[in-house]
Amino acid sequence: MGEPSLRSVYMSSLRRAPLIGRRALAAAFGLLVVVGLIVVFSGSLTRSTDTESRAEAARAELEARRLELEETEAERDFLGTSESILWQARVNGYGKPGEVRFALPEGAPTPAPITPIGPQHAAEPMVPFDAWMDLLFGA
Repeated sequence: MGEPSLRSVYMSSLRRAPLIGRRALAAAFGLLVVVGLIVVFSGSLTRSTDTESRAEAARAELEARRLELEETEAERDFLGTSESILWQARVNGYGKPGEVRFALPEGAPTPAPITPIGPQHAAEPMVPFDAWMDLLFGA
């Protein structure tokens, strides 16, 4: 019983080989599962980000509509007041007793054109690149 026979060495190596093969197969399967999970969750994360950006855009649109509704309600409330009625009456030429109606006399000359202050504008708009160069470098 001293030295193992060739047959016993060969048989023991056969018994160990499937175990190593199973470990390699289990490691490959585990790696495949991990890669699959990464792919699934990265797609989910992308969809989540897209959904969040659409929700933010919807919230901004909702806020704009809410402000528009508030302005419309304020205008509606103003139109029912006596101030609104007086304003409309003055626009149509009616006023309070004793008020002098203002109007230019017939045939009055047109007023002189107003000279704009500030830099004079070019006849044609600048190309955006030229506008940036002018702004940045004063070219």
